[in-house]
Amino acid sequence: MVVIVLVGLARSGKDTAADYIQRRFGFSKYTFSSVLADLLKEKKLNPTKAAMIELGSMLRKEQGMDVVAKMLDKKIKEKDNLLLVGPRSIEEIDYFKQKFGKVKIIKIVAGKDVRFTRRSDLDPQNEKEFNARDESDFQEKGMQKVLDAAQLQMNNFGSLDEFRAEVDSVMQLVLAE
Repeated sequence: MVVIVLVGLARSGKDTAADYIQRRFGFSKYTFSSVLADLLKEKKLNPTKAAMIELGSMLRKEQGMDVVAKMLDKKIKEKDNLLLVGPRSIEEIDYFKQKFGKVKIIKIVAGKDVRFTRRSDLDPQNEKEFNARDESDFQEKGMQKVLDAAQLQMNNFGSLDEFRAEVDSVMQLVLAE
């Protein structure tokens, strides 16, 4: 079993890479944010990024920094290859390291300006608020430790085709091990 954890700042390309890896390499994809979105929908609330951040922060404060990982784990149907997308704390990664033993952590990097142009309707629409999410991830959740834990890196500075080629290249390394 291969377990990959994709990490990166907002709109770096985690979901784009994950969708591609899922299609091309047959991995089962699970996203940390889906846990929060589902909880908000259950409460009949709009799952905006701001609402998910607020809920995630509250849950982590009340139940520990690995709470979202534990909730995500309940959704996982163990299959051959797993792709876990978007942890925000090192404790979330550590939780899955303990469960699966070996996990491959891959960081996706894209420039701040490029990430802002990729925002969706769920994201803050002004640059200051958009970038404030990065600061919140670093200060409240320890995102720097998450990024530093990566063993491999995918760069997402060019076109979609260039990014897919980058994903293919990194996946060849992962699958060769």
